[in-house]
Amino acid sequence: MRANRTRRPGNVVVVVAVSLTTLMGFVALSLDGGLLLDQRRKVQSTGDAAALAAAGKLYYNFNYDSGYDPAGTAKQAALDTAGVNGFQNGVNCTVTVNIPPLSGPFKNVAGHVEVLIGYDQPRFFSRVLGSGGVAVGSRSVARGRKTTFKDAILILDPTSKGSLNSGGNGTITVSGAPIQVNSTDPAAAIANGTGVLVAPEFDITGAPGISTPGGGTIAGTIVPNAQPIPDPFRFLPTPDPSTMTVRSTNKTQISGGNTVTLQPGVYQGGISITGKGNVILQPGIYYMQGGGFGWSGQGNLTATGVMIYNAPTSTSDKIDLSGQGSATISPPTTGPYQGFALFQDRNSTTEMQVTGQGAMSLTGTLYAAGATLKVTGNGTTNLIGAQFISY
Repeated sequence: MRANRTRRPGNVVVVVAVSLTTLMGFVALSLDGGLLLDQRRKVQSTGDAAALAAAGKLYYNFNYDSGYDPAGTAKQAALDTAGVNGFQNGVNCTVTVNIPPLSGPFKNVAGHVEVLIGYDQPRFFSRVLGSGGVAVGSRSVARGRKTTFKDAILILDPTSKGSLNSGGNGTITVSGAPIQVNSTDPAAAIANGTGVLVAPEFDITGAPGISTPGGGTIAGTIVPNAQPIPDPFRFLPTPDPSTMTVRSTNKTQISGGNTVTLQPGVYQGGISITGKGNVILQPGIYYMQGGGFGWSGQGNLTATGVMIYNAPTSTSDKIDLSGQGSATISPPTTGPYQGFALFQDRNSTTEMQVTGQGAMSLTGTLYAAGATLKVTGNGTTNLIGAQFISY
């Protein structure tokens, strides 16, 4: 007997061969695609870290290099950071550092750095689709610069009504710089009484932002819905009393009629000046460790190149300048506290008060980021070049 056998046409082999290409494509898409996304994230993260490293150098040297990198320290910091993270220029990739950037919105702007990383991701299963690596790239930009602060008065309170409150019957004039009020309240700035508050511009986060319930006047360009400005000195370290000379372990009280000269240092219990005598503060930092700083006498107060720092331990430990004599106060001209005349612990809510009953010439910044700053008086108060930053 003979069996009839039918020859198979071999279609399965062809189908399998064609399907393998498709299957390898899906495998390449899932595996090589996943590796590509992971490597893309690593390249971008490395670029970001390198840009921040360079920006830190730019910020540190800003006072000397104005945001440029003549010595190449910022560029080297970026290259070193990229190398530590596995992307060494010229070995397995290209790392380009441009200071300032050569493209984008910060092109040729000092104080900025641009880091470009180019890397070829090796193929594995996707070799069936092509040869050579898959290009992966990233671009990162960071800023490391110190900027000037233009406002004459900055009120940090973000929500309260009347966070800027002008009262009385006189005229207060702010020249050459705007007033910034961060409060979102519709009446963030209030003018009471019949007085006038004059400034070139009032930038107020709230809208309309102005209220005059007492008939007062706020004169100047009103800019509602202004972007709030954070405390520009929030990262400035406070003075360290452990590095300073302790001048007194009890409250220093001066009430006679003679001339008294004080030296910078730590005054535990603070300083109180009354009477008709004259007081001279030698240049430096005066650290009030509790007790505050009070001047209410009829004599003269002279403090040239001085910063008074207040570290209250109770609500009564105020800085209170209310004397009837003549006061001349100017800040240091060098060092980290250049330009600061009065500096209060930024976490303290203790009110700072300047009441000019006599003739007062006060220059520099008055800083009380957590507290109310109250300026009143019937005398001749000249706040020439002064800057107020308070809550």
